[in-house]
Amino acid sequence: MTIQIISLIIIGLIVFYFLRKEHEKHARYFGKSIKYNRKEQSILDSYKKVYKPIPNDKKFPTIQRDGFELEDIQLSATQIIYDNPIPTREEIEKVKKGDFVKLLFTDNDGYVERMWVEVLECGNNMFKGVLRNDAFELENLTDGVIIYFHTNHVYEIDHNSDY
Repeated sequence: MTIQIISLIIIGLIVFYFLRKEHEKHARYFGKSIKYNRKEQSILDSYKKVYKPIPNDKKFPTIQRDGFELEDIQLSATQIIYDNPIPTREEIEKVKKGDFVKLLFTDNDGYVERMWVEVLECGNNMFKGVLRNDAFELENLTDGVIIYFHTNHVYEIDHNSDY
């Protein structure tokens, strides 16, 4: 009988833990203000220390001109915790011609599509690449479109893609 009660208490604690985690995930998804634990706050603070704003460059896409813009991943990382770690500056500096990077394309309504771009040129924290897949919803984003972007826009890196 005692073992059964202890087992039920343990199961109850496990269920409570996972329900709490799911509730936090749900709150973050819908942008509700939540309290971060020490580890999460430390992660946000570390990104805030190294964040450098993107310089204005007319080659970068804008919603007014292109109907979409690129998400500043490094800025977002100062405000939210990503499920997967984003590339570090050191990892992004190793990106070279022929590598693939994933960028987040956002429209005026906040709709976001993640798409792969093959790097054609890189230097001085700037990249020129070619889109390597078609957008589902965003107009004018098809395979072969040239995209200019900054190191802050890089969401994921693939050095070994066989596109």
